[in-house]
Amino acid sequence: MTGTYVLSAGYYDAYYLKAQRVRALISADFERAFHEIDVLIGPTTPTPAFEIGAKTADPVTMYLNDIYTIGANLAGLPAISVPCGLVRGLPVGMQIIGPHFSESRLFNVAHRYQLETDWHRRAPPGFA
Repeated sequence: MTGTYVLSAGYYDAYYLKAQRVRALISADFERAFHEIDVLIGPTTPTPAFEIGAKTADPVTMYLNDIYTIGANLAGLPAISVPCGLVRGLPVGMQIIGPHFSESRLFNVAHRYQLETDWHRRAPPGFA
């Protein structure tokens, strides 16, 4: 409903066009980076996974935990998240982002990472 309101006649220029400009700037930044690198690797989330049920009363914290995935989504880029460790027994994800139409490259990088590590075989205590 909020989206419909923002796209109404009086707010289209104020919100939607500005958002599209910001989206274009983000996409251009990624494009410049991919002229120098093959993929971008970073954390999937700012924190390890939550314990089951730990943040159900705090939707803002749950929403903010997706903050590192927003850039790829806004730019329309392929990305994959793979397990890369445990912190205090909770899983941590590594995000691999590639340029447009590089899905096969991302699968290859993720596969090669899994060949060298065993994080994808590990489970948090109590889930094995």
